[in-house]
Amino acid sequence: MMPRPLELVRRDGELAMLRGLLAATRRGEGGAALVTGSPGTGKTALIRAFGDEAARAGAVVLHASASPAEQGLPLGVAGQLLSAVPGFTGPEPEPADALRAVRDVLVGLSAAAPVVVAVDDIEYTDELSARCLLYLCGRIGAARIMLLGAGSPYPAPHPAGSALPVAELVRHPRCLAVALTTLDEDAVEAFLHAPYGGAMERAEARRLAPAWHGATGGNPRLLHALAEDRLQFGPLRSARPVAGTAFKRAVTGCLRADGTRDTARALAVLGRSATLTVVARLLGVHERAVGPLMDSLADTGLLASGRFRNEAARAAVLEELPPRECARLHGEAVALLRAEGAGAETVARHLVATDPADPASAGPWAVDVLAEAAEHALRAGRPRPAAGFLAAAHDRCPDPARRAALLGSLAAAEWESDPAAVVRHLPALEQDLCAGRFDPVRAGVPLGLLLWHGRPDAASRALQTLGEAGAAEEAARLRAPEQYAYPRPGLPQDPAVGERAARAVASRQHPAPGVAAALCALLYLGESDRAEQWQALLRETQPVPGALDTPARRAVTAAATAVVQARLGRHAEASEAAERALGLLAPEAWGVALGMPLSAAVLAATGLGDHERAARLLRTPVPEAMFRTRAAAHYLLARGRFRLAAGQPVAALGDLHACRDLLAGWDIAPGTALDWSTPAAQARGAGAGGAAPDPIGVLSRAERRVAVLAAQGCTNQHIASRLFVTASTVEQHLTKVYRKLRLTSRTDLAALLGPVPCG
Repeated sequence: MMPRPLELVRRDGELAMLRGLLAATRRGEGGAALVTGSPGTGKTALIRAFGDEAARAGAVVLHASASPAEQGLPLGVAGQLLSAVPGFTGPEPEPADALRAVRDVLVGLSAAAPVVVAVDDIEYTDELSARCLLYLCGRIGAARIMLLGAGSPYPAPHPAGSALPVAELVRHPRCLAVALTTLDEDAVEAFLHAPYGGAMERAEARRLAPAWHGATGGNPRLLHALAEDRLQFGPLRSARPVAGTAFKRAVTGCLRADGTRDTARALAVLGRSATLTVVARLLGVHERAVGPLMDSLADTGLLASGRFRNEAARAAVLEELPPRECARLHGEAVALLRAEGAGAETVARHLVATDPADPASAGPWAVDVLAEAAEHALRAGRPRPAAGFLAAAHDRCPDPARRAALLGSLAAAEWESDPAAVVRHLPALEQDLCAGRFDPVRAGVPLGLLLWHGRPDAASRALQTLGEAGAAEEAARLRAPEQYAYPRPGLPQDPAVGERAARAVASRQHPAPGVAAALCALLYLGESDRAEQWQALLRETQPVPGALDTPARRAVTAAATAVVQARLGRHAEASEAAERALGLLAPEAWGVALGMPLSAAVLAATGLGDHERAARLLRTPVPEAMFRTRAAAHYLLARGRFRLAAGQPVAALGDLHACRDLLAGWDIAPGTALDWSTPAAQARGAGAGGAAPDPIGVLSRAERRVAVLAAQGCTNQHIASRLFVTASTVEQHLTKVYRKLRLTSRTDLAALLGPVPCG
């Protein structure tokens, strides 16, 4: 037995009604039936299934499908119906002759067998064919003729001025009304369990039925489409169905040119802004005309409480909408919502979808609305919408200074969810900073972004511009985090900078995006002798009211926790926190700060004896600029400890000496957290003659700093500026270095030291 079409799930009662009408027709008691239902409820499938059944039982079945495109073609439907009748050349064009001709042909056919006249989409029947059907309906009482139509319960007015023939047929005493509705949850469960539906186990079908019903409203066409998408994507254990191409195609197929398509488009464009009044004004019709159209969409299963049941249905409608028409509707929505006094975010959601070049959606007012909406979104912890608003504001703003401020805010908002996205803005931010377009008070955000992504030279140039522009005090304040994160010999290192930043990180209060402060905090926490206090602070402090809770801030806090836990030797806790930090942000999003969570993760894995994980972590590419920050020393120390534990003493010693040389070049005491000498001694012991001796162990501290920079290829003048000494002093140190190491050139020195990270 062939399975019934899916649209016939739970349609046994309707089929029984039509079978009863056909049985009466066989007895010479002709009648009519009108099947009504919203698009997708299975009208076509029902009359076709019944027609096939009637044909197998010996009836003559004549079928026609009306369409809006042929509604103006006289006798188009009548011609379809009678085209299969042998010897019939078509009805006469004169109305009176046509009515009798159609009746006579059908009555003649019914003498030999019952005749079923089925018309699909009957509301689109041309006027003359409609009159033929109505004429026939009034004269089939003693004939074996059954008239069967299928159409919408909300027919649009016929071009002639009336809703022919649906309204007339419904009122006709011989017409049986057969109304199809969407399926309830029990029927959806049966569909999911049936082989022609989801083919699920009964328990799974029962579990998923509410979600599938909620997504489709029980519309059979939409259910079938979801089942098709499920086959395409493979069975998923998700409680919610996956809507793909088939579902979107089914949604647009449920929209007709009777006004429901335009109404659906208006609702899709307006989204949460949709009200009956606004929809009517956007469509340019009276509210009384919108109500039935929305009722039709609700009966179809697309709407619930005046909104789309799911975003996939709304997206399908928007995708079908031509871009220019979509922009026009959003522009009109902006005007309507502004006139009604809607909030900034409500208006801004439509502004971003309009053409920035359109004068109706540009101007200072638009920039103000978008900036205000972005501020509201950020306060609510929604950085992505905020970034969209700020991008639209930046595109519409003609003032260079305000454009710079908007770009800084845009980059800050993007940093909150994906710091890697900020990279594309860095050249423009640097240009605006050096051109003096930033207010000194707001310059900290773009400067922090430059530091985060490894551009300290650009930050230094910008700070110099600020100082020359008369903002020396502000420049000095902003320079402190830069000098702490990117140390240089001879510069003061104020631990209070890291102290303040770490407290802000722990409570997620650091200013957005607070990248410089976050970086300093991570570095400072690794060296703090008060790790126990920091551990308690990070565990107990919760974000204060108003503080943002975004992926970037959660990642920074997790990284700080990992650093502290690793510092305390709590490897399991450190590993968990580092994994969380690295999972929240991709490696490329961390910028130069990547070295901190990565170092903590490697130390933790080494401490737990998981050398395979540590080796895998160390294969993560790190930016070259990281080796100019304090993170480099932590990274090299962690890698050296791993290599020592993994039985690679020579490689370990190279990392540990590189850590030593960085600290020496920066004039920073190693401290407890950066103790390279103990594992270096262990590496030399483990080498037992196989490990290379310290290549520059005979040099003084000053000579070592000069040797490291010379091995990197720095000129004497550059070394002098880096170490704040004269070129003559550098030359003297180099002479001693060559003599002690028995070398003759910088090339020999570079070969001896090997690859040294840039300091």
